[in-house]
Amino acid sequence: MRHLCLFFFLAFSGPVFSQKTNTQTTFDLAEALQKKLVSLSVEGTGGYHGEALKVVCKNLAGRYLRIRIPLGQLMEPQDTTQQTLVVAQEQLLSVNVKTPGEALLKTYCTQAGDLSPTAGMAFTMGALASEQLVSLLKFIVEKGKTESSEAQSAVWCATKSGHSLGSIGDPELQKFTADLFGKNLPGYKIIHKTVEQVPGRRAELGKAMVVEGNFRYFLEKDEKTIMVLLNAEGKQIKQVSKEEDMKAGEHRSSLRLEVFNLDPGKYTLRMQTKAGRVIKDMDVEF
Repeated sequence: MRHLCLFFFLAFSGPVFSQKTNTQTTFDLAEALQKKLVSLSVEGTGGYHGEALKVVCKNLAGRYLRIRIPLGQLMEPQDTTQQTLVVAQEQLLSVNVKTPGEALLKTYCTQAGDLSPTAGMAFTMGALASEQLVSLLKFIVEKGKTESSEAQSAVWCATKSGHSLGSIGDPELQKFTADLFGKNLPGYKIIHKTVEQVPGRRAELGKAMVVEGNFRYFLEKDEKTIMVLLNAEGKQIKQVSKEEDMKAGEHRSSLRLEVFNLDPGKYTLRMQTKAGRVIKDMDVEF
């Protein structure tokens, strides 16, 4: 009799345990797709910054689901000449049995120089962004900087799209990005030409127009000084200041360098004596 009762208990308990495995309602998007709980369609709304993607999740499981689209999720365009976008803020979708879950996703571009996505462009889910980029995105959300254009500049720096830390005009965001990648603060900021975001055209920061910052140096004795700009090969291409008679001691001066007529690249600002002795170099990249 004991054996019989035990048998009935085990037989009854099996279905109860299996039902518990079906009570989970919240899934990450990748897991939900892998388990075929939902289908996904993603299309661009036009552009890359802001609510640039529309997602529609259809229920294939026959029960209510909540789908988490994580911050840092990469979305790949069907047309590879257009930009890969990264989800800027986590989104939670409610997906009912008969009603698809729909949402607009806030995004940033990860590929400066590629074409800005066009409205209706199909996207597919890619991998998660790098750990460093995810950390940067979390910082942007926590500090309430999601809508800032400086955030896009920081993302381009983090994805190695050829942008300098000096392009991040927000000091707090610039410092976090520099620390994240183990780089020194540049000590200057770059003012770029304003460029309208036009879907279907190349999208990136406008041309560097002006470099602004501070320059500090020390003189052991009175000197005639001059500031010049050198290119990456060390050739002088521009005289930045007039010759000045400077007293011995520490000097701090503001810097405003117009660079709109120069090619992008790495340069060196040099304070030197009239005779050519180097007092201080400052690397500049724009």
